[in-house]
Amino acid sequence: MLSIFSALAFTAFTVLPQTAEAPKPAWSATTLEAAATEANKAVLKNGKALTVTGEVVDLSCYIQLGKRGDGHKACGAKCVTNGAPVGIVTKENKVYMLVAEQHHPRRDGQLSFAKQYAEKMGTNITISGMLSEFGGIPTIFVEAPTAAK
Repeated sequence: MLSIFSALAFTAFTVLPQTAEAPKPAWSATTLEAAATEANKAVLKNGKALTVTGEVVDLSCYIQLGKRGDGHKACGAKCVTNGAPVGIVTKENKVYMLVAEQHHPRRDGQLSFAKQYAEKMGTNITISGMLSEFGGIPTIFVEAPTAAK
């Protein structure tokens, strides 16, 4: 009974709006459902809403070769279209990996960042989502388009 109450309290906590104008990003229902153990729930509790502005990069070329900017748009778009992870680099050179937040649709191949971010490669965007830094990899989980790949 206590664990059910804890789960309900955690769910209610994560969906509170930040302001009346803009809702605060929160973990989706499928992510909350995927948190099957207390350890999983503890990781989610450490997540926080975050908005950042920076350049869209494909992490494979950026981390391996330092590639970014206008000269890398075409290559980066190809890499992301073919499965390379997407990232964002802020003006302070902080790097975040971007992942579709919705757990079950992401897991089941119903979501893809390929087209959405390939078209934005090398440009600056502002993005909001849930930040998780578990395992030393700063990752922003963002709502993804619901259309399949």
